[in-house]
Amino acid sequence: VGNHDLNFDAPSNELSTETFKKHYGPVCFAWEYSKVHFIAINDVVWHGLAGGYHGEIPREQLDFVKNYLKMVPKDRLVVISLHIPLDDCKNAAELFHLIDDREHTVSFSAHTHVMAQIFFDEKSGWRGKNPHHHLNHATVCGCWWGGHPDERGIPHATMSDGVPNGYSIMEFEGVKYKQQFRAASRPAEDQMLIWMPEEVKQIEAASTEVLVNVYAGGSKSVVQMRVGDGSWLTMNPTLREDPHYAKLKQSEFGKTPVPGFNRLPNPSKCDHIWVGNLPRLDIGTHRVEVHTRDMYGQEFTQSRLVRVVG
Repeated sequence: VGNHDLNFDAPSNELSTETFKKHYGPVCFAWEYSKVHFIAINDVVWHGLAGGYHGEIPREQLDFVKNYLKMVPKDRLVVISLHIPLDDCKNAAELFHLIDDREHTVSFSAHTHVMAQIFFDEKSGWRGKNPHHHLNHATVCGCWWGGHPDERGIPHATMSDGVPNGYSIMEFEGVKYKQQFRAASRPAEDQMLIWMPEEVKQIEAASTEVLVNVYAGGSKSVVQMRVGDGSWLTMNPTLREDPHYAKLKQSEFGKTPVPGFNRLPNPSKCDHIWVGNLPRLDIGTHRVEVHTRDMYGQEFTQSRLVRVVG
């Protein structure tokens, strides 16, 4: 359950999810598949007649998690799902203290309409042996179905961090898990966007940046690039706006909005962009290839061309 699923005329938080529960079931529950234990939590607290909400896990749900985990062996994987990310949840540390004595945990959220791989450590209130992995996932609706419509009449819906709308397939095997992102209406191999000029002057090639937005990338990803059959060069992570998305935002609709379609939100800085420079190149057309290996060992390669002129 998320903030858009609430009864906005509910006088209290206790009544805010009654309609959701009537149609879909409980907002806090657990289930087991093979030896993996899943827990769903509602961390959206409605302010009642005053309007608005904030992220916080109610006491009764923390008690539910505590009691449920008493029956779960310590060598099992525990997967927690909630709507508002834990870094924006008022009492996330209380949840951490229920699971930070376990070696195998992961949590999922959404809400922000961006993709982020977050690793909580001691600074965040996590006391476990290793940082806790929290995946804040991209949305199926992207940026609330914003942007230009395509040939089918469907807006491209690219999110403010340059990630296309989509979903992920999660695979579990024992205590191991991995994410496979799928951009909507695109081939499974489409995992990144390479941004650079289509044409550069030879004298400017070595100072020309290549930016790569790895959609599901994070601090544990390794990204490299090469030109032609040249050596692989390690690219550096950077915190900045996606230039492709910034261009989409700047040019959207021109001066005449398209009726029935939402405008794009302003660009946001993201941490799944890597940067490198082209090497010195001869005049002609060159293939720039980018390779990434993620935290699960999955590897993806994409490329594009650049034309070097005198």
